Amino acid sequence: MTRVAEFRETHRGHPHAHGGSRRPGRLRIVASRIRDVALAAAGIAGLAAIAWGIATLFFGFSLVTFATGSMAPTIPAGSLALVRQVPASELEVGQVVTLQRGGERLPITHRITVIEPDPNVPNGRIVSMQGDANTIPDLFPYHVKTGKVVLGSIAGGQAVSDAMGSPVTLVVVTIGAGALVLWAFWPRTQQSSTTEPRRGERRHAR
Repeated sequence: MTRVAEFRETHRGHPHAHGGSRRPGRLRIVASRIRDVALAAAGIAGLAAIAWGIATLFFGFSLVTFATGSMAPTIPAGSLALVRQVPASELEVGQVVTLQRGGERLPITHRITVIEPDPNVPNGRIVSMQGDANTIPDLFPYHVKTGKVVLGSIAGGQAVSDAMGSPVTLVVVTIGAGALVLWAFWPRTQQSSTTEPRRGERRHAR
């Protein structure tokens, strides 16, 4: 057998000759990219959660939901609104605000119609409100020192908020995050990409 024929026979039997290892290599690359994207998404979600925590603790932001349509059509039932707590002295007529009346379990989110100073409470205000869909104002005024001003709302956002806060979602997210971390840091075997011949093999040139 000539050297050329011997080289062809050796090359034909080599595992890299017909792309035998190309597919596993591509699968590893795809899996690595998926892992990187998933880790990046988890990192962004984590940063968003931290940012929201800071906004809530230090800047008075929070979310409120609308179970009724008293503010329709401006804010229909089932909406989710972003609010910010401010001193009562910053409240203005025409604003949509969330106020808590003493003795009531749930706050009310309506539009301010009248604001008066509270003579019995320093920096307090007496606020009258009415829902956009209501034909009469709220029965009693609100004596408040702070209020939550509605900055914006999303129709149907309450369903998303309820789903995100459900126990099932929390369990799924926790398990998914744990699996992602385990996958990311699981030790992987390093496979050499060298094409050097094994011991005992001979490679012939033309």
